Amino acid sequence: MNVWLFALRNAGRNRRRSLLAGGIISFGFAALALSGGFMAQTFDALRDGTIRGGVGHLQFTNPDAADDAAGLEALRHGLADASRAVTALRGDSQVVEVLERTEFFGLLTDGEVAIPFAGVGVDPEAERRTMDAPRLVTSGRWLEEGDGRDAHEVVLGSGLAGALGVSPGEVVTMMAMSVDGVLNAIDAEVVGIATLPVREMDDRYLATSLGAADTVLLAHGAVSKLVVLIADPSRVEAEALRLHDRLEREGIQTAVRTWPVLAVFYRQVRQLYLGMFGFLGLVLLLIVLLATANTMLMVTTERTREIGTLRALGARRGRIQRYFLAEGVTIGGLGCMAGAILALVLREILNRAEILLPPPPGVAHPVPLFIRFYPTAYALGAAIMILAVVLATWIPARRASRRPIIDSLAHV
Repeated sequence: MNVWLFALRNAGRNRRRSLLAGGIISFGFAALALSGGFMAQTFDALRDGTIRGGVGHLQFTNPDAADDAAGLEALRHGLADASRAVTALRGDSQVVEVLERTEFFGLLTDGEVAIPFAGVGVDPEAERRTMDAPRLVTSGRWLEEGDGRDAHEVVLGSGLAGALGVSPGEVVTMMAMSVDGVLNAIDAEVVGIATLPVREMDDRYLATSLGAADTVLLAHGAVSKLVVLIADPSRVEAEALRLHDRLEREGIQTAVRTWPVLAVFYRQVRQLYLGMFGFLGLVLLLIVLLATANTMLMVTTERTREIGTLRALGARRGRIQRYFLAEGVTIGGLGCMAGAILALVLREILNRAEILLPPPPGVAHPVPLFIRFYPTAYALGAAIMILAVVLATWIPARRASRRPIIDSLAHV
């Protein structure tokens, strides 16, 4: 008789034990599939938030400022030929958007109190199209294009605005050290208040137009960096090299870095989550392994006389072990199928329940629970469950097949 047909019949004949083992496997599979989908969705949301938060897919800077992680020399070694670089990059079919950025530090005052800020000069319309900052405005409005690069408007983080005691419509003074080392100041209207997800950023955030930043810094058109969004994020490394070579051919010297290199916070959170979920997966595997091994041990014990009869009829030990292994794999496969159905049903229920989770790292507000369908988690869950049931079946089967025939036949 075919070993798989024999295994299927034995699984049906020992229905109670098979259902117990299959239930353990199905619940273990569903847990792995759901946690994998949740983790994948968390990583995707964190990645997209990092990219749209201002990092972009690629960043081009002056080679002399490439290693300046703090950005303190960003304008002293800025991109003076940024307009040519922007034109060259926007002419590439794989480039979605190029955003000029001017990053600087200074003091913001309403005439009575002065508070440090971390400022960024942006192209308001390009920022509105591609980044999250304009959607974080909770009071007032986002920056407007203005007349050329001369609009003196600012959007403040809610923490910075609260500390200064200003609201939209009021005028503040930005003071910053110019590229030449001279303290300069301009007046600007507060047009919006934004609530940023990270409190430390919210307490210091200031966004203004490129023109206003250029005026206060006396940068003469230089910018700190170019943030580039590409059409195919999966090819970020290849596109970085290709676009860098394109600028080199245009005679524009730049250094390029990709978002995985720049997003230190993303890497740290990803490693933390992988460690936690990996540990939980290992614990779940051990639970399934021990529970299934206990069940299969009871199955082989109850069938000791059957094993002795097969041995007496000439069946070799290896064949008996194959019978039990095939039975375990059959139960494991059916359990995984049931677990996949269970995971899909639970996923649909949880996604429709609109459950709010506590804010993850880097987020200030609760986020809705959403579990993504992640095929890799299902495949990995099936592999882990099958491996667990094979190990759990092989050990008692090997022990039972090595028992003397006389003792097996006399077993009660």
